[in-house]
Amino acid sequence: MVSLIYLVITGVIIYLLLFQTDGLIKLFRLEKGFDDDRIKTGNISEGGLLKIGLIIIGLFMITNNIAEFLNFCYLAFKKQVSSGGIDQMDGAMFEQQFDYNWWLIYGLNCLIGIIILTNYKRISNLFVEKEKNVG
Repeated sequence: MVSLIYLVITGVIIYLLLFQTDGLIKLFRLEKGFDDDRIKTGNISEGGLLKIGLIIIGLFMITNNIAEFLNFCYLAFKKQVSSGGIDQMDGAMFEQQFDYNWWLIYGLNCLIGIIILTNYKRISNLFVEKEKNVG
């Protein structure tokens, strides 16, 4: 039942955003003060925009994968520590299979997100310099 409600709400939102955009613009009064089709970014250059994008991508990679990675860390710890004592006490919600492949994938995604966050200036400079050399 919850899935059906979620599906209906998602469908309504998609319909409104795709086919009723004029009505939404009038409803939220978004047409006032926007005479030009361009978006003025002020002093943001393409390098700054690329840095913001890299920060968002890095944060998304970390937040999207950290919960599953920590869950697999817990399962690996539980598998190593207990030889039947803790396993018999755990309820049905802890009866999960341990898969090293997914643990590695979630861990690498978190690591790549951290690397992007710590080196976003270098990565953006690399792309901006490469574009200047080509152009």
